[in-house]
Amino acid sequence: MSHPIGIELTGSTGEPRGFVDPKTRDGRPVLDDLWVMQGSLCDLKCKHCYTASSPTSHHLEPIRFDELRPHLDDARACGVQKIYFTGGEVFVTEDVLRGRAETNEEFLASLEHALAIAPTEILTNGRRYIRNHFDALTRLHRRHGDRLRLRISLESFLPEDHDSIRGRGTFAQTVETISRLAAVGFVPIITAERPFLKISDDEEIRGRFTELFEKRGVRVEVNLIENILEMGHQLAQLEKAGRRPSAEVFITTHCFQILNKPPESLMCHYSRCIQKIAGRIRFYPCPVIYDDERFDLGGTLAESFQRVYLGHKNCYDYCLKGKGATCRTQPLATQEQYAHQSEPSRPAELGSGQGPW
Repeated sequence: MSHPIGIELTGSTGEPRGFVDPKTRDGRPVLDDLWVMQGSLCDLKCKHCYTASSPTSHHLEPIRFDELRPHLDDARACGVQKIYFTGGEVFVTEDVLRGRAETNEEFLASLEHALAIAPTEILTNGRRYIRNHFDALTRLHRRHGDRLRLRISLESFLPEDHDSIRGRGTFAQTVETISRLAAVGFVPIITAERPFLKISDDEEIRGRFTELFEKRGVRVEVNLIENILEMGHQLAQLEKAGRRPSAEVFITTHCFQILNKPPESLMCHYSRCIQKIAGRIRFYPCPVIYDDERFDLGGTLAESFQRVYLGHKNCYDYCLKGKGATCRTQPLATQEQYAHQSEPSRPAELGSGQGPW
């Protein structure tokens, strides 16, 4: 049995594939999180970037304000609770990157409209191009306060470890940006991928990041990403290391009980992601799946409120594996309640990617 868009709905021994239905209230679909993927253009080419973003990447396109505005208004009508902007690097455009413009005015217009609708969070590498936007960000912070948050990637509290992933000198640039943002009132959210850190204890990680910024008189929050996506540039790193990506897991409806993770806990229940592909606005279940027609949910928010079958490699690798991961901001304290959980063992046949789970 096959889904109309090509996802097999039963495993090799007949088990039904797991699925997630959209969140509803009083019989009507509602939206908690809206993600806006502002293209794949970036000033960096990080070794692990799952969208394969770079200074020459255009497979995901920037979204103009006039294109995005009606979809933001639709999200308002569906009760959206938070809006996220990610990329690529949201502060970069081709003109900004090539020195033909100082700021990304289309993004700033979209950001201002989003803030009038819901609390909004920006994901950024915090390197050099955000600095051209400090005046605009300061103005928006004065108007909206903590309704505007900035999530900044810092792979380690050690310069050499961060720079080995994001490029020489990027640690110093990012730390300086964080300090300058704190000086105008922001409490930056430091985001790091746990698998790249050389220590695993939450309190020690918290202490090391806190110590780094306390020396500068800066208060920060810390957000850890639990699982690395085997996509984009990370595939090249695995190949260089002589490793193959892990096999895709066939997720069955029974997996939710095995893992004690109900379908309602997954992002595709309460979120949607806007992407621009080949000149068209498309909706996807979440930001860790992109430019894959099997998960294209249509061109409007209303069309996107449909069942999502867990048929992408990231559904297990990112969302269900081990303690699980989410694109939502989660301070370390909220992760501690899951510390007693460990990744469940997988049946032997899953090593080849053939068996259901």
